[in-house]
Amino acid sequence: MKKILLMLMMVGVILTGCSTSKSADEMKILTPNGAPALSLVGVYEDVTKNGKINIVEGSDLVSSELMKADSEYDAIVAPINLGCQLLAKGKTDYKLAGVLTWGNLYLVENEGVQNNELAAFGEQAVPGMIFKLVKDSNDVMKNAKVTYYNAVSDVQAQVLAGKVQYALMAEPAATATIAKAKQNGKTIKNIASLQELYQKQTNSKQAGYPQAAIFVKNKEDVKELLVKLDEFTNKEAVKEDNNIEELVNKIGAETFGVPNAAIAAKTWKNQNIHYQEATAVKDDIQSILKTFHIEYSDDMLVK
Repeated sequence: MKKILLMLMMVGVILTGCSTSKSADEMKILTPNGAPALSLVGVYEDVTKNGKINIVEGSDLVSSELMKADSEYDAIVAPINLGCQLLAKGKTDYKLAGVLTWGNLYLVENEGVQNNELAAFGEQAVPGMIFKLVKDSNDVMKNAKVTYYNAVSDVQAQVLAGKVQYALMAEPAATATIAKAKQNGKTIKNIASLQELYQKQTNSKQAGYPQAAIFVKNKEDVKELLVKLDEFTNKEAVKEDNNIEELVNKIGAETFGVPNAAIAAKTWKNQNIHYQEATAVKDDIQSILKTFHIEYSDDMLVK
């Protein structure tokens, strides 16, 4: 009997040693602010119990951490073109686990302006590349005089000041801009979704294109995290009685880099946040990488 008990204990130790999966509340995650950060709202409180979610402005730190061999982060959320470009060049040990956001770009019009000027942003990044790809399928984008600015906040300033008739904007900034204009007695309206234009042009399965993706070193380590992201973004968040506004209010809208909790909740659908495992959407990934002249390989995906 003692021998049997000893054997069972040894088997238990071996099985425990083989499982490397971490609890979600032990994770260390890095993400840019805005929609990528907001995609983590459903796991934020769990993760930050004992781990951390570092939300940063821009992609400089994201890029450097992806390239760092000894990075402390279990998962890094990054623009898919950035992460996959580093993978293609052999400059990162992280692998693509899944896609979190599927595009949040919209064309808005200031009805009080008639100068056919269009303010855009991110000329060499995802916004600019998607805009150039689909602009010929929309008369406004095709015929307007386009000027690129550094950030969506610069575009917002131009359209609110009445300097441009049209603007390429990302949610939730687009809705915030429309609301702010209304307070000032002006009418700005959403006239086109670049996600819909992209889907029609490319016949993509998803309504949009892979934008923010999650990169990991070890899939087993983040298995629980990915399950929770899937559960929240694809089930909980789409319910009419979801608690997105409550969660953002509790954690703080400024933490995620969004205008306020009400707008974060109101624009959730337009932000196209829903986790999809990379292996399930390979065609969509290949299509967007082709736009950036990045050669896709199955080796980019985490096993």
